[in-house]
Amino acid sequence: MMIHSLQPKLLLVDDDPAICQLISRFFSYNNYQIESAGDARIARQLFQKVNPDLVILDVNLPDESGFNLCKEMRQTGTLVLMLTCMTDTNYILEGFEQGADDYLTKPFNLQILKAKIAALLKRHPTNSSSVSASQTRLIFDSLIINPERCEVTLNNQIVPLTSLEFELLYFLATHPNRVWERTDLIGAVWGDNQDIGVDRKVDVHIGQIRKKIDDPEGKIIKTVRGRGYMFELSDNNLT
Repeated sequence: MMIHSLQPKLLLVDDDPAICQLISRFFSYNNYQIESAGDARIARQLFQKVNPDLVILDVNLPDESGFNLCKEMRQTGTLVLMLTCMTDTNYILEGFEQGADDYLTKPFNLQILKAKIAALLKRHPTNSSSVSASQTRLIFDSLIINPERCEVTLNNQIVPLTSLEFELLYFLATHPNRVWERTDLIGAVWGDNQDIGVDRKVDVHIGQIRKKIDDPEGKIIKTVRGRGYMFELSDNNLT
């Protein structure tokens, strides 16, 4: 069968053959190109061969932790959605800390999985980014946010943000000096109210952004205790 080049390319990594067959048949029917791997070794081979737009990744693999693969694959800019039976909040937060763009626990609904993947692909910089390319760069001293390239630089060095981290930073930077509650940020950036660890989910991503833009004390992205976060725009950081 000839696959149309515009089909989104997915890589499924799961050691359960039944789940691989179920997901593969569903997404093939819904006009996605999908390959599957049962372990980390094969996943790496297919990742290099297929160059997927998004990886659906289980945590428990027979030869390696999915968290390792997640971190590795996210460094290339590829989207990663963790799909696992682990429902403990610590595991979910670990996934986000390793760069996962979203998380879905088993048992799962195929339509929800499809909706999450469609939302992630829509936000992906190489597809239909939610950031308008017609808008100009934001310059805050040595920190530059470029919406056209979905890129952030600090001291002329590219900051390796995930797509969600970029959108969260961009949203805060384009709405400065205003306090945003965590639920508002979830709605604005993720597009809906997540049901698992909403507050901690935002906190983890904010923490990751602060580390990457050298803002460990929260002088740029300020924590407003009991309320949320604010991107502080002042004469000191505006160019």
